[in-house]
Amino acid sequence: MGISKRNFFIPGLLTLALTLSLFAGCGQNSQPDSYKPGGLALGDKAYDFSLMNDQGKVMKLSDVQEGWYLVLILYRGHWCSACLNQLLDLKNDFPKFTQLHASMAAASTDPVEDSADFMKEWRFPFPLLSDTKLQVIDAYGARHPQGHEGKDIAHPSVIIIDPKKIIRYKYVGKVATDRPTDDEILFALQQIEKQPLK
Repeated sequence: MGISKRNFFIPGLLTLALTLSLFAGCGQNSQPDSYKPGGLALGDKAYDFSLMNDQGKVMKLSDVQEGWYLVLILYRGHWCSACLNQLLDLKNDFPKFTQLHASMAAASTDPVEDSADFMKEWRFPFPLLSDTKLQVIDAYGARHPQGHEGKDIAHPSVIIIDPKKIIRYKYVGKVATDRPTDDEILFALQQIEKQPLK
């Protein structure tokens, strides 16, 4: 059965202007030890993160069930109404993502305590990860300097990582409401699965 809902990644999230292509020699990049301008891009090896979830447990990219995709959502914070709406939509559409063998996780700069309270209130079927040092956010070029009360946060973003840990989709919004819909993300997943990397 793989990882349970509360333990880690299970599908779904966000829509997106779609740019899909096959990449020759994909996956040859090593895990970044320094971030490149604009962050990791399509065809790059995904950032091998290790973050605390809302239950205070460490979650890693390698925890994604073998053969499954990961839809990684970067959101601004628990205080953001646009983010809440997005996460609730993803919650409702979660079964559609799992049908496509896609797990899901959502990360923000919120500390574990805030993520735990957010989860307790809304009971999302996917983990909330605390990226307080902006490691994942920076890896994907999604930092929004002084985006909230003078603190750096994430631009709303959606990343799709395939079972080989290659980035197949990336969307970084420019403003709080700039984010792909669930239908867009699901469509992207369907197209990716039709054109697997060789």
